[in-house]
Amino acid sequence: MPESGDNTDYPYASVALNLPFMRQFDYYIPQQLRGNVLVGGRVRVPFGHQKSLLGYCVGLKMETDVPAPKLRSVKESLDTPDEAGPVFSPKMLKLGHWMADYYHCGLGEALAAAIPSAVHAGSKKRRRVQCIRLATDRETAWRKAKDIFDRSPAQSKILRTLAAMDEAPSFTELKSAAGTAGRSSVKALRAKGLVEIGRKTVELSDELEQVKARTEAPLPLTRQQQHAYDVILRSIRNRKFGVMLLHGVTSSGKTEVYLQVIREVVDRGAQAIVLVPEISLTPQTVRHFRSRFRRLAVLHSRLTERQRRRYWHRIRAGEADVVIGARSAIFAPTPNLGVLVIDEEHENSFKQDSVPRYHARDVGIMRAKFDNAPVILGTATPSLESYRNSKTNKYKMIRMGTRIGNRPMPPVDIVDMRHEWSASGGTGVISRRLRQCMAASLDGGRQVILFLNRRGFSPYIKCPRCGFDVQCSRCEITMNYHRNIGVLQCHYCGLEKRPPGVCPECGGKNIRFSGVGTEKVEGEVRRLFPDVRVLRMDSDTMKTRDAHERTLKRFGEGEAAVLVGTQMIAKGLDFAGVTTVGVINSDVSLHMPDFRSRERTFQLLAQVAGRTGRGPAGGRVVFQTYLPDDPAIRAAAMHNYEEFAEEELAMRRRLGYPPYGRMVRIICRGPKQQQVRDYMDGLGRELRGLCRGQGGKPVVLGPAPAPVAKIKHRHRMHIIVKAADSATIHSLLQSVTDLNGPSGAKVIVDIDPLSMV
Repeated sequence: MPESGDNTDYPYASVALNLPFMRQFDYYIPQQLRGNVLVGGRVRVPFGHQKSLLGYCVGLKMETDVPAPKLRSVKESLDTPDEAGPVFSPKMLKLGHWMADYYHCGLGEALAAAIPSAVHAGSKKRRRVQCIRLATDRETAWRKAKDIFDRSPAQSKILRTLAAMDEAPSFTELKSAAGTAGRSSVKALRAKGLVEIGRKTVELSDELEQVKARTEAPLPLTRQQQHAYDVILRSIRNRKFGVMLLHGVTSSGKTEVYLQVIREVVDRGAQAIVLVPEISLTPQTVRHFRSRFRRLAVLHSRLTERQRRRYWHRIRAGEADVVIGARSAIFAPTPNLGVLVIDEEHENSFKQDSVPRYHARDVGIMRAKFDNAPVILGTATPSLESYRNSKTNKYKMIRMGTRIGNRPMPPVDIVDMRHEWSASGGTGVISRRLRQCMAASLDGGRQVILFLNRRGFSPYIKCPRCGFDVQCSRCEITMNYHRNIGVLQCHYCGLEKRPPGVCPECGGKNIRFSGVGTEKVEGEVRRLFPDVRVLRMDSDTMKTRDAHERTLKRFGEGEAAVLVGTQMIAKGLDFAGVTTVGVINSDVSLHMPDFRSRERTFQLLAQVAGRTGRGPAGGRVVFQTYLPDDPAIRAAAMHNYEEFAEEELAMRRRLGYPPYGRMVRIICRGPKQQQVRDYMDGLGRELRGLCRGQGGKPVVLGPAPAPVAKIKHRHRMHIIVKAADSATIHSLLQSVTDLNGPSGAKVIVDIDPLSMV
């Protein structure tokens, strides 16, 4: 088998397609393309009724088993020796094979995940495209959106989205922001005089040039930072693969360690990849690194296609020393990877929720192993998998247990909202204790962060007389009330409708808007502190490409005193002026039907608590909860990770859950409930039979309806298989007769699932 880029005159190519097939397909290479079809290169081939489908050459062959009448020919080679060569190096091809085997997906699906779609699209000149802009002021647009909602929810959503955007979007950008952008709806709005359709030039704006950062010299390291630096440096200098878990409390100076380690890597002529879990953290991270390194590249989903394409080619050409990005940046084509940094390694956002369902941390570790590069996993709250790996010496633990300047961890008050509820007459969103802390901070010219991992105004609407709650007609989930637009919204499928005036079941008139979302919290802050400027960060307000950066910049510059938000404000933010942090409902995630719910709760609370006390004025945290004695909440309040981890690991060990075993979750979803049930019943019986053949050690749970049993009219059932190791899981999956599912249904295989919902 030739190496990547070999021009040998082979007549056949083995091609992997971005389709759910666990095999590759042989194609004949016409004489005129011989030498131009490269291992690791892109090709266009016919497949089925499609005349030209993108594929990846993963091997060249002298012979094929495909009979001549069925053998089809390669149509085009997109990567040639006289240009940049194949898009995949031998090491990246090896990583693709590993992903396909481990995550039980097609090799073409794994490889497609590593290349931005903009790169496949090819280079385009700047062009003029249609754009949509408001023909009226924002307040009028917002009022009109409410007026026309009952007649056309789609037009209403388009108007509301345009009112929230600073620039006139193209149809594609509008669809991405609004979830809908039908041209008929836009034309109807134009006929009403509410929008205009114009044209704009699409050009590349280099994000890095927009990020202003002064040049900074390295900071002197504390004793614990120096120890971490020295340990990591030994691996760098020896060019030795290894995983180091940098367990540092919030504000302990992990970023400075990253910066100085990467400087050593860059000075040695290698590159670094830095992964962050949230796009909202990218501008802040870029600003830190921009102060030390000029040759940066950024990769994340908020970039334009032209930006993604340009950065990708820069990285591939070796013109970027440091690559910063979210999950998909793990595939950045660095020619000489010298170190991989995964910040906030515990975050669920590193797990991809579509095929291939990879975890960027685990893929990154395998990639670094192939490149013989060290890995730094940084976090204040390690995942239990990483923590146990450090306990068993698979990873090297490096602890940074004190904050910079020996500043104390902020004290935490736990407010029992059961007592608060009765004392306040059942109206308290913000407890008396939190109100006192907020007032003290605001009176002193300081800032406040309020966290609630639930957007909207009220998470559900309930009739107190008969118990009826309003659910989405497409999904088996309650609808969330958004008061500022006056609609109920399903957060799974996006369906919107007006809230009922009376109960649809019993006709009761006392319909209650129950629960709390960030919108309600924002309103309560404005009511209690009418003269204070408030900003809100959630997926309802962060519509535009640079909304995260602009909002955080405004807060950092003191333009607002209170920041209300969901998990996008829970980590990584560093504002010395914040002296009060409040968690409105500390037990939201505890109620999720997931064995990881307590771990997630602890991590979120610990991360949020770390947003204060970073400056000389200190800080205080308030946890509001209905479960004040829960171990996760108690441990987070004491900033005691080890106590929480050891107790949780003991429970996991008893139940055989990760990290003391491996799991796969198999989901079937389809329009016919009985069809889905019959298939899953059969699959469950087959899996149990296969487990008996292995001594009964693997455990099959289910089939059962998924916690959200219907989404977008698709019924969902799942099976969970637990086993001692991943080899057993993969052996079972390979032995199953049919993992394609019945006609019209879809089967999802999720290896190492992070969500049970």
